[in-house]
Amino acid sequence: MSKKKKNKRLIKRLKSEYRLSILKESSYEEQVSLLLTPLNVVLLVGTAFLFIGGLVYAVVAISPLKEHLVPGYVDDQYRKDALSAKNTADSLLQKQKDYDTYLAMLNRVLSGDIHPDSVRFDPSREVDESRLNFELSSSDSLLRNKVAEEDRFALNLASGASSPESRKFLFTPVEGTLSSKFDPDIEHYGIDIVAPKESVIKSVLDGTVVLASYTSDGGHVIQVQHSGDFISVYKHNSVLLKKTGDRIKAGESIAVIGNTGDHSDGPHLHLELWEKGLPVDPQLYLNISE
Repeated sequence: MSKKKKNKRLIKRLKSEYRLSILKESSYEEQVSLLLTPLNVVLLVGTAFLFIGGLVYAVVAISPLKEHLVPGYVDDQYRKDALSAKNTADSLLQKQKDYDTYLAMLNRVLSGDIHPDSVRFDPSREVDESRLNFELSSSDSLLRNKVAEEDRFALNLASGASSPESRKFLFTPVEGTLSSKFDPDIEHYGIDIVAPKESVIKSVLDGTVVLASYTSDGGHVIQVQHSGDFISVYKHNSVLLKKTGDRIKAGESIAVIGNTGDHSDGPHLHLELWEKGLPVDPQLYLNISE
């Protein structure tokens, strides 16, 4: 039998009519009678299946009941909140790592393991300027006013004052009392001058700041290069008023006396003078009372 004939016979059987009767048990009286074909039954069952399937989908996918009917289902808003919380946690974790790195680097700088000038700012990291506070505190304002007032009387030497012949006219860096003298035998290459707290330290000559940093033994240190291979060094300061590269005049305020560094036992200035790489006694150039 050919395939065509088989298809015709199948269609004919699907369209054949059948009667579905419902009879009463006791009297066999016909109660309901339906005229059906196999094709109608298939279409009816298919339609019912699609309707029930659509109804279930609507309940599960659209109505709020899906949160209770579907095991493990998570609402989209919960997913978004969880993702936002994850991103925030990652951001905070990165900030914590940056902060830990900063503290570790600061500790190395304060301990003298590395030089502050070797630390470089990473421009790829953005800074939230809105969180920075540029306002001066009352103590900062008072100190700046005090320094500005004292700078009015700063000594401006002539251009030849920095020559070797005129170094006997060095400006006294701070008014105080000599507590320790120059003694290279014990590696004390300067003098210690005790002065009142918050006394302002002045530069002994015109020059350029070549170092403004913090070391473990000298605390806040500022070093000034003068002409003729002459260098002055000021240690144990509490505040540095100048930074590396600044040009300064003789008598100009450069720091505030302090007690920083491991080799300090009270507010004082440790002053060193170096000429052509060798230490010289500052008392040969300064009039400091003992």
